[in-house]
Amino acid sequence: MTVAPETEIAVVNRYRPLSGREPFLAAAHALAGRVEAEGHPGILSFRLYAPDGLEEARLVARYRDAEAWVGHHDLAMGWSEMAAFRAVAALERVELYGMVTGAMRDWIDRMGLEGRVWFAGPQWAGFGR
Repeated sequence: MTVAPETEIAVVNRYRPLSGREPFLAAAHALAGRVEAEGHPGILSFRLYAPDGLEEARLVARYRDAEAWVGHHDLAMGWSEMAAFRAVAALERVELYGMVTGAMRDWIDRMGLEGRVWFAGPQWAGFGR
């Protein structure tokens, strides 16, 4: 699948684990497995990083476009794996890279994320392989 760089959305979510390392890692593993098996087809990559100290963990994901980002969140928010993950992880910050659409902003507003989202804007230079 070819992705136009001007449409791709990249995101870095920063999480603070709430219940220790093992519950967080178990919930993260279950969520990643569900995303891989049944997630939106526009998800290009979905990776969770958790350092040894686990003071902060990160999700780094790439989406084909804004529609895939919204579609993924609309789909995944109803999953039991997402509920389990949200029970052990506090979302501290969202960094969005790419052209943010009105549909994305509406979703962010509905979820009450204003103030925790940083918008990088569209890509101006670079390349992908």
